[in-house]
Amino acid sequence: MSRQQPYGGGARAGALLEVQNLTKSFRVGSETFARSEAVKAVDDVSFRIEPGSTMGLVGESGSGKSTVARMITRLIRPDSGDVLVDGRSILGRGIVSKSFARQVQIVFQDPTSSLNPRWKVGNLIGEGILVHRLCPRPEVRKRVVALAERCGLAADSLDRYPHEFSGGQRQRIAIARALAVEPSVLVLDEPVSALDVSVQAQILVLLQELQRSFGLTYLLIAHDLAVVERFCDHIAVMRHGKIVEAGDPGEIHRNPQHPYTRSLVEAHPVPDPHLRKRAPG
Repeated sequence: MSRQQPYGGGARAGALLEVQNLTKSFRVGSETFARSEAVKAVDDVSFRIEPGSTMGLVGESGSGKSTVARMITRLIRPDSGDVLVDGRSILGRGIVSKSFARQVQIVFQDPTSSLNPRWKVGNLIGEGILVHRLCPRPEVRKRVVALAERCGLAADSLDRYPHEFSGGQRQRIAIARALAVEPSVLVLDEPVSALDVSVQAQILVLLQELQRSFGLTYLLIAHDLAVVERFCDHIAVMRHGKIVEAGDPGEIHRNPQHPYTRSLVEAHPVPDPHLRKRAPG
C-alpha cells in the first residue's frame, strides 16, 4: 500500500505541526486465555498545520481522533510514524522533550479530570510558569492574574478550588493553565462537547480571540462537523482510524466525497422542517 500524503494547506516547509504516518494498535480481549487481538486505532494518519491556523479532526467516537491527540502530546507513543513540531521530532528525549512540553499543550474534553481538586486555581495556572522558570517567583502571581482575566476569570477567583466553578468556567481555567507556558500549539480534544450550547459558543469565541492575540496554532478534535466548519481553516474526517476525506470546510459541506462525510453533513440540524424535507438524503 502506498504511503499516505499529508493533508493540510501549504508547503511542507511551512508547517508548524506535522504528523507523519502515525499508527497505533491496542490489545483487546483476554490475554490470560490467549484470546486477545490487536486492533488498529490509528492507521497511517498524516497531516500538517500551518502556523496560526486551525485544523479540525472530526469523526465519531472510536474513530481514532483522540488517540491521535494523545500521540501528538506524548501521552502515548505511536507504534510507528512521527510528529514534527517546527521541524523537530517530538519522539526524542532530554532537551527535545522538555522544550516540546512548553511548545505543545492539550485542553481536554472534561476539565474536571485534568485539574487537581486539591489545588487552588491560582496554583493550577501558575504551576507551569514555576516549572519552566518563565519569570522570577515574585512575579508569578501577577502573570497568573493577567492570564486568568484574559480568559474571562476574575482575579478574586484564583483562591478558590475547581469544584466551586461551573463547567464552562473550569474549561476557562484549563485553557489558562495550558497557555501559561506560552505554547505555540494547542490540541483541543473536544473542548466544548460537554458544555451547554450557549457556553460552547462563549468558549469558541474565547479560543478565537486568544488565537488572534497570541498567534496560536490549533488542532481541534470534535465529533460535530457543524462546530468544526465554523471554527477551522481546514478539516480532516476520520473513520476507523483513517482519514477518509480532507479539505476546505466550505467545499466539504457543499460537495462531500466520502459516504461517511455525506452522512455527517446530512446530520446537521435544520431548524425549518420544510427545509429538512428537501435536504439531500
